[in-house]
Amino acid sequence: MDYQLIATNEALADYCDRISDASYCAIDTEFVREKTYYPLLSLIQIATENHMACIDPLAIADFSPFVELLQNPDIVKVFHSPDQDLEVLYQQYGTVPAPVFDTQLAAAVLGFTHQISYAELVFNITGVQLEKKHTRADWSRRPLSSSELDYAMDDVRYLLPVYRQLNQSLRDKNRYSWIEQDLANLSIASNYQIDTDNLWKRLKGIQKLKGLELQIAHDLSIWREKVAQQKNRPKRWIAADDWIIEIARKNPADLSELNSIKAIPEKALTRNGKAWLELVSEAGTVDACRWPDPHRPKKLDAGQQALADCLMALCREIALENNIALATLVTRRDIDSLILNRKASRLAHGWHFEIAGQQLLEFIHGQSCIVVQNGQIKRLPHDSGN
Repeated sequence: MDYQLIATNEALADYCDRISDASYCAIDTEFVREKTYYPLLSLIQIATENHMACIDPLAIADFSPFVELLQNPDIVKVFHSPDQDLEVLYQQYGTVPAPVFDTQLAAAVLGFTHQISYAELVFNITGVQLEKKHTRADWSRRPLSSSELDYAMDDVRYLLPVYRQLNQSLRDKNRYSWIEQDLANLSIASNYQIDTDNLWKRLKGIQKLKGLELQIAHDLSIWREKVAQQKNRPKRWIAADDWIIEIARKNPADLSELNSIKAIPEKALTRNGKAWLELVSEAGTVDACRWPDPHRPKKLDAGQQALADCLMALCREIALENNIALATLVTRRDIDSLILNRKASRLAHGWHFEIAGQQLLEFIHGQSCIVVQNGQIKRLPHDSGN
């Protein structure tokens, strides 16, 4: 093995001390969350140029040296598409690593496929074809086989050369500044905290509700979240989205009306019916001015839709010129937002503005025009188009 298996407090402290002078380290996690609300962190893989380790969080009590490492501002923590890893680490240790480098984000602005997978990126950069034989492994099971551990370590072993090349390419092409703010945002703890006031917005079918129905859905969503946390069970085990939607629509006044909702199993009604009715009753006492506002987005009219089509065509050309996947540069929602509420669009800020937004605004204000040259769309100053 080219890595150390760490399963004691002492070994973890020693390893963290040995890599404390590294300028960067690659990190990945394995966790299980199918039957729990909180993910069960089951493995942490970490690698520097000289030391690699597989850490068993189920066997270690004192993680303070590792937390200190995560907070060390002199060590760049390298992940691939790290949102879930960062969420798990925050929930487990109450801190978010900083600074962070996301290889998927970096690849996106360097001409690779939008949201490229780790395996594909490794193959493109190193030529190594990663195996997939343990993709469904139960990482909480002990003992793990040497084959499973080797497989897990590949997630950081090859992340090191991938990081080196991407980091260098970003600097060679002067594109590091494009993603600098996005990388910094990955270390903001509030991004991984539950926004209870807006849980209702995630309900499937919420667009069917209005007025008091939204207040009932709002209150039931918060109740479900708290119960799921207390019992450490998946939210869907506590109450499915369609149950909440139907309760909000029916606004039941008693158990008889609640029992008439066929989508809800009898066991769930027996266990939680009384609590649901209390929540429905309390929602009815809330002043209408405090009911949730659905803020349904304004739709483009026919003329604005035609403009959006032109802007998207222009963005395709800009993406080609800069060797960036179109989906990385812009989405149709970004363009719609630019037309309806300029400041709210990604295209009005940062590198999206520098590369595309400014050109789109010039077109919107008549300072440039779109022409076809040799079968290709081109943007020209307005005088050149006459």
